[in-house]
Amino acid sequence: MQAGSDTLSDFPADSAMLAAIVDTSGSVILGLRPDHTIFAWNKAAVTLYQTARADAMGTDYVQRFIAPEHRDAVAADIRRVLTGAVTHDFEDDSLLPDGTRRTLLWNVSRVLDDEQRTIGVVATGQDITERKEAEERFRVVFEHSADGLLLSDDTGIVDCNPAALRMLGLREKHELIGRRTAEISPFTQPDGTPSDEKSRGIGAATLERGVMTFDWVHQRADGHPVPVEVSVRHAALRGRRVSVIAWRDQSHRAEIERQRMELEQQLNVTRKLEAVGQLAGGVAHDFNNLLAAIRNCIQLVMDEVPEEFAFRDDLALALTTTERAARLTGQLLSFSRRQAPLAECVDLASLVHDMQPLLRTSLPASVTVRIEAVASGARVRADRGQLEQVVLNIAQNARDAMPSGGTLTLSVGVDDDAMQSTLTISDTGMGMDDAVRQRIFEPFFTTRPLGEGTGLGLAVVYGVVTQAGGTVRAESVKGVGTSTCIVLPRSMDDVTEPPHEDAPSETVVERILLVDDDAAVRVTTRRLLERLDFAVVEAENGIGALEVFRARRADIAVVLSDIRMPGMDGFRLAREVRALDPAFPILFISGFDAQVHKDRRGLEDIAMLAKPFALDKLLQMLRAAIASRPR
Repeated sequence: MQAGSDTLSDFPADSAMLAAIVDTSGSVILGLRPDHTIFAWNKAAVTLYQTARADAMGTDYVQRFIAPEHRDAVAADIRRVLTGAVTHDFEDDSLLPDGTRRTLLWNVSRVLDDEQRTIGVVATGQDITERKEAEERFRVVFEHSADGLLLSDDTGIVDCNPAALRMLGLREKHELIGRRTAEISPFTQPDGTPSDEKSRGIGAATLERGVMTFDWVHQRADGHPVPVEVSVRHAALRGRRVSVIAWRDQSHRAEIERQRMELEQQLNVTRKLEAVGQLAGGVAHDFNNLLAAIRNCIQLVMDEVPEEFAFRDDLALALTTTERAARLTGQLLSFSRRQAPLAECVDLASLVHDMQPLLRTSLPASVTVRIEAVASGARVRADRGQLEQVVLNIAQNARDAMPSGGTLTLSVGVDDDAMQSTLTISDTGMGMDDAVRQRIFEPFFTTRPLGEGTGLGLAVVYGVVTQAGGTVRAESVKGVGTSTCIVLPRSMDDVTEPPHEDAPSETVVERILLVDDDAAVRVTTRRLLERLDFAVVEAENGIGALEVFRARRADIAVVLSDIRMPGMDGFRLAREVRALDPAFPILFISGFDAQVHKDRRGLEDIAMLAKPFALDKLLQMLRAAIASRPR
């Protein structure tokens, strides 16, 4: 018989060599009659199909060994070859007796007898299962990779995966095939080099090194930049050199880097604010001691000067000036979180409404005050007086930003999910740039002319809000205005009602143990107390005071003690006194906030009077302390 123009016998003896070649070939070789029955079956077929020649001969090859979904295609191809066609590289899946499948690549031609009549086909097959699986694995990786993958050669891009199309905002491969790098890039790269020039340079370097990794910016059809990290490696594909390119989208990395820099900047500002706050708190404490001595001295002199003396007005002015100085140090302490807050439950909506008349009188008539979106239940735990100061300070800044008038809007909100209450104060003023906005909470920073501002207004806002466990941020647009948003933890407590003051009782002559390491404060305070008919015993530190208390406890009505002293501070003294007498009346006086000290734990019932103090306030708190002792 003949296959094509070559004659093949039925392997008689004189064709033994040809039969041996066919039988020992590494390729599967089989012969099929027009009805698909097998008439030739070499050793490679025996091995692949796990079927002996005797068992295979005469059986229907298509029905027995071809996967069901391929049988029609194989039968059609056999019919076509029987008419004279030749099949090259025909693929099908063969089904083996053990249930496994193998993919074969076939070349098929017809077989003729000596009279040129078609008697069947001969098929030569190569097992390409492993190759197909490798190709499929590569295709899955290629198609589903999150990175853009491309192949390019001298003509441009020859293939790409869906990720590369998505990065560029394209839908079909033909939109990218044939294009060069510079055609899908902005005219220049971030370093200012033209994209075409830089692409050629990188291409030359890649040829030299074989592999390159670099940053690049492509451009979508809508003009949007696409920052990517590019890896390029040269490879050979069917005899020609190609470039294997991977794009890793860096948009997310750029955003993370931006956020990191922003957080780093915020951290630096916070550290600076904390450092300045510590310095400011220390200065304010020492300054308060000086003010206390000065104020006491002025009060002593005023008590000696008759009403009709002219210089009494000068003394009153000096006394008022010390009060202004005390407010300034109070602002420093608020910023440094050392101002003693009165913890109470405050309703922000009520606070805003109650302050509306004050705001209208504090601001020029050209500024309109509006209250919007006042949510119910916006309760916080903070010092109401300090929160009022926060609103006033922000309002005063807004006033300066609206010299020709405008609108000041206050809104209160609640975030139930985050358990937060918000107070937002917005103006329609001049606004500010980012450089100024980033510094507005720094103490002593001001944009006002020299001598027209302390630079502590917004620093106090920062201190009060952070002390209450909240955050404050400002957003501003030049020429549009500024919005300051305060976020505080929401409180579910009942709103604290203002205390009802009892009518003052007559002054009780009692003995006071006065403890203060500052001699000027101690002496002037003693003289003031003696004028109020108190008897005073002095001690310059906690150790000396404890000795006096142990010796004269029965004669002492109350301990009036500073907090920060060398040796034994006021907290330790209070504990020693309470160890001897658990209910003994004690009153702290200090320019330093006791409530930020861990050492105050267990002493929260002891009131504190901040230096410098007014005489009537001192008298009121002393009476309250003495009256608190069980009789």
